[in-house]
Amino acid sequence: MAHHLSHSTQRHALIDNLKGAACLLIVLHHLAFYGPMSDVAIQVIPKTIDFLFEYGRMAVSVFLVIGGYLSGLKLCQANLFTKTSVFDLIAQKYLRLVVPYLAAIGLAIICSFIASYWMVHDSISSLPEPAQLVSHLFFLQNILGYESLSAGLWYVAIDFQLFTASALLIFLIERLSPASWPLRQTRLISLVSVAALTICSLFIFNLDDDLDIFFIYFFACYGLSFLSAWFIQEKKVLLFMFVLIDVLALALYVDYRERILLAGITALILSLSHQYNWSDWSIWKNPLARLGQMSYSIFLVHFPISLLVSSLWVNLYPKDAWMNVWGMGLSALLSLLLAIPFYHLIEKR
Repeated sequence: MAHHLSHSTQRHALIDNLKGAACLLIVLHHLAFYGPMSDVAIQVIPKTIDFLFEYGRMAVSVFLVIGGYLSGLKLCQANLFTKTSVFDLIAQKYLRLVVPYLAAIGLAIICSFIASYWMVHDSISSLPEPAQLVSHLFFLQNILGYESLSAGLWYVAIDFQLFTASALLIFLIERLSPASWPLRQTRLISLVSVAALTICSLFIFNLDDDLDIFFIYFFACYGLSFLSAWFIQEKKVLLFMFVLIDVLALALYVDYRERILLAGITALILSLSHQYNWSDWSIWKNPLARLGQMSYSIFLVHFPISLLVSSLWVNLYPKDAWMNVWGMGLSALLSLLLAIPFYHLIEKR
């Protein structure tokens, strides 16, 4: 039991650090991507802005992989659906996501309204219509063609799609399998089904950017780590790593995608999480791990805060490049600070 807890602690230490680093990169990416401060700051830090603009968004792949890994650990438990209803699992996932998500939407509406009096910019959303709000409530805004009320909300919708599709797939396989079949055979069919969906996403769906509002586009990243969790439970990590490297190499040969490479590397790191004492990363564990624990809150609140800071800065320092660099830093810092009460008062509760 103690050995199992040690592995679990190491896993969470690694995951929190990965989430913290990825979260910071996404916050900086959005600051570089949306402007207007980055439009002025680029005069003095052009390479930094270009890097964040181009590569910062790839950190989303890390979150997709971590999400798939944690879902795999949960959904691959033996006889899970004899103890828990699949609809209860989906409902629990929905509630965990939607409560802070709706609070963030309210914050985004207020911040956009205030910012609209101080600046005119494409990143400011108009006041939402009832149908637009309802579409957000059910994570359908992108599928139904409504403008998102804040940056990054699309990811929450995709995360819910991925978990729901995975849970329903495994549930249906278990329910439709004859009762006379042994558990190992049913689990093998589930494993093959998840692997097939992952491969289809890698070689077909992920190559079509028009599908990036559906889970099948992102299952290429999500499925890799979902399978990793499965193989860890079966104690066949080396087999998984061998297969993963081969499949990944072929997928990148067919079409080189840096986001897929990053997802594969992250999946490999998670596969090794039970073999190394990641909790000993004392040099940088504490700050990143704490950010990682609050990453969802940071992810939700950082864009509304950046709108307020940007709208103030565009009036105070419209042409001062270095002051806009400092403004970007202030925006990121305020986002991290606001995320603390948001996490404790809304997400954690």
